[in-house]
Amino acid sequence: MNTEKDFTPLTPNIVRALNDKLYEKRKVAALEIEKLVREFVAQNNSTQIRHVIQILASEFALSQHPHSRKGGLIGLAACSIALGKDSGLYLKELIEPVLTCFNDSDSRLRYYACEALYNIVKVARGAVLPHFNLLFDGLSKLAADPDPNVKSGSELLDRLLKDIVTESNKVVGGASGTASSSKPVKKNDHHTRSS
Repeated sequence: MNTEKDFTPLTPNIVRALNDKLYEKRKVAALEIEKLVREFVAQNNSTQIRHVIQILASEFALSQHPHSRKGGLIGLAACSIALGKDSGLYLKELIEPVLTCFNDSDSRLRYYACEALYNIVKVARGAVLPHFNLLFDGLSKLAADPDPNVKSGSELLDRLLKDIVTESNKVVGGASGTASSSKPVKKNDHHTRSS
């Protein structure tokens, strides 16, 4: 990661913490990003919001460095949380870099990607339905993940998506043409261990 680059509006402290190997430091950076994005939302400054998301995606989540990728993922989730109901306006930019991380060779990174996407989807709710096929394809890859934590994370995300599809069907009265009619939400076709 080039520390000479200008990551404005992200402060040098945020950039440093996003790159840190310790989760707690990346979490602190995410809280700062959330605060920053909330300020931009209050100012109705969509240009700066898009810029923050673009930096987090291209310079962090899609970086060659694993800790930077983890920082980018938690940062993108923090953006979604700060945006709240407005996150739907930025979903493509928030979701695509996270889905790319589903293919990472590092199982911890795949888990962090599940966690980030869960938080993004939980905030956006029904606004994610236009992206349903993309989400479904990403989730399908993780259904057979050899890492139990990744598999567990994908199952939580799958349940959340099922709930959202069910909610949307109730809102539209189960009318055809919804995302659920175009592709079924993946079924849990593997056995889970008893607790």
